[in-house]
Amino acid sequence: MRSYHSHLGHTANATLPLPVARKPVFRSSAIFPAFRQPGLTTRIGFLGYWMVKRKIPEIHSVLTLRSSAGDMLLRRAERIADSKAYRAELDDLLADAGWAEETFTGSLEIEFFASRDLVYPYPAVIVNYYGPEFGTVVHTAQRVFNDAEDRSANRETSVPEAGFNVYADEDREPFFAFVNGFEPVVGGRVAMTFFNAFGESLASALDIPLLAPYETTVVYPDRHVDLRAFLRGRPGTAKIAFDVDWVFPRIVAGNAQRSRQALSVTHTYYDCSGSATDADYWPLSPEGYHPASLYVPVTASDYRYTNIHFYPIYSPSELEVDVELYDAEGALLGARKGLHTIRPDDAGFHTIGLRPLCESLGIDTAQPIGANLIARPAAGQRLPTRLKIGLDYGEGEDALPCNICKTMEVCNPALEAKTGSFHWGPVLTDQADAVVWLVNSCPKQGYDRFADLTLAFYREQDAEVLARPVRLAPNGIRELRLSEDPELRAFLGEGTGWYVATSANPYVKSYYLCESRSGIVGGDHDF
Repeated sequence: MRSYHSHLGHTANATLPLPVARKPVFRSSAIFPAFRQPGLTTRIGFLGYWMVKRKIPEIHSVLTLRSSAGDMLLRRAERIADSKAYRAELDDLLADAGWAEETFTGSLEIEFFASRDLVYPYPAVIVNYYGPEFGTVVHTAQRVFNDAEDRSANRETSVPEAGFNVYADEDREPFFAFVNGFEPVVGGRVAMTFFNAFGESLASALDIPLLAPYETTVVYPDRHVDLRAFLRGRPGTAKIAFDVDWVFPRIVAGNAQRSRQALSVTHTYYDCSGSATDADYWPLSPEGYHPASLYVPVTASDYRYTNIHFYPIYSPSELEVDVELYDAEGALLGARKGLHTIRPDDAGFHTIGLRPLCESLGIDTAQPIGANLIARPAAGQRLPTRLKIGLDYGEGEDALPCNICKTMEVCNPALEAKTGSFHWGPVLTDQADAVVWLVNSCPKQGYDRFADLTLAFYREQDAEVLARPVRLAPNGIRELRLSEDPELRAFLGEGTGWYVATSANPYVKSYYLCESRSGIVGGDHDF
C-alpha cells in the first residue's frame, strides 16, 4: 500500500519542479477475471479519453485472453485514435480463440502504450458482467506492475484487502477473484476474517500450494466456512490477505445470486486498521472547512433505497458522522448530527439507511436528493487519510444492490487552485435503465459556488458527440435517466455509450447506475 501523501505526491504534484523528476508512464494496464456461465458473460469497455483529456493523438492497445490456468488463448492489438466508446465482448473473443465449451473462467488483460506520458498506470476501463437478468460494473482493480520501481512504490506496506459487503443465505453467496502476475507463487495462502452486524468476527484460511503465472483464482468462502450461521441473515464484510506477485492486489469481490443467475461486484480497498503512522493521518482542517466529507446521490423513490456502510478498516481514531440532505437546487432539506460514531475498538459492520433517515425528517423521497456525509474527529483525535464507505443502491428486498467503493474527501484547500474538473463514465444501454448523476459539493462550509458544465456523450459507431449545457447549484444534483431521454437513446443506439462532464468548477463529480429488469442494480463512481 502506498500512503495517501505519497499518492498525492506522485499525481497532483506531477508538474512541480523536483530534485528528481517524476517518472513518466508509457504503459497503462488492467487485468480482470472473466466469466461465462449460463445467463452470464463479460465485457470490458473504455472511452478514448486520452484524445479528449490529454490531447494525445493516438495510443495502442493490446488485449490478451487467458485461461484460468494462465495460458494465453488470444492476443489482439488495436490502434486507438478516436474519442469514442470501445468495447470487447468475451463471447466474441472466445469464438475467435476457438473455445468450444459453454462455460469459461479466466482473465482479460488490456494494456495501453503511448510515446507520451499517460500520467496514471491505471487506465479508465470498466468490466461489465451481465446477462438477461442483470448488469453489474466496476472500474479497473488489478494491474500488472510496469517495472520494479512501480512494484516497490506500491508495496510500501502490505495490508489485507477489505471494504465490501458479503451475503450468505439460500439464494446468495459471496465470492472474490484475483489474477496472479507473471511470476509463480509457491506455498501461497488466503487468510480471511469475516465481520457481522453484531460485532463478531470469524477467521478462515485456504492453502494454495502453487499459483501459476497469470492464474485466475475464484474463492467462494461460504463453501469453506459456515457464513450463513455467522451472518444470521444480515450482510457482513471481510478482510482478505492473499499471496500474488507482480500484480497490484486490489481485486474484484461481490456476491452471486442463484435465482437470477447474476452477480453484483465491487472492488476491495485497503484495511488501514493497523496503520497509525503520521502518514496515515491528515492535518486538522482550517476554519470554514469540514474535516472530511462526501456528497452522494440518494435514490429512495418507489421501491428504491440507498445505504451507507462503514467497515472496521480505518486508521485508529474516533469520528462523528453527520448527514445533511439537499434537494436538486441545493436547498437544505434536513440534517442529523452525530448519526454514527466510528470508534477504533469497534470491529462491527454498520449501516446508515438514507431512506429511513429521509422519512424520519419528513422529506419527500420522490424528489432527487443529495446527501452530504461529514466526518469530524472527536476531541483530541486525528483524521485518517482514508475513510472508505460502501455505497449501496438497490431496488426491493430480494435483488442484490450495487456496493460502490468510495472514499470521503479530506479537506484540502489547495484544490481551490484547480482550474476545473473532467469526469467521465459509461452509459450501459442494454439494461432496463441507465442513470447518470451529476453533483456539485465540496468540504467548504457554506459552499456557494455554482457549476456550469458541458455534458458530452460518446458512442461506439463513430466520433460524433452529443453535448448539452448543465448548471448545478451549490450542493445541487442533476439526475439523467436514459429511459426518459429519447434523444440520447437514439444517439447511442444499441452500443454502450460514455459521458464526459467538464467544468471550470473543480468540485463537480458524477455517479452512474444500470437498473435491470430483475431489480439488481449495478453502478460505480466516475473516473
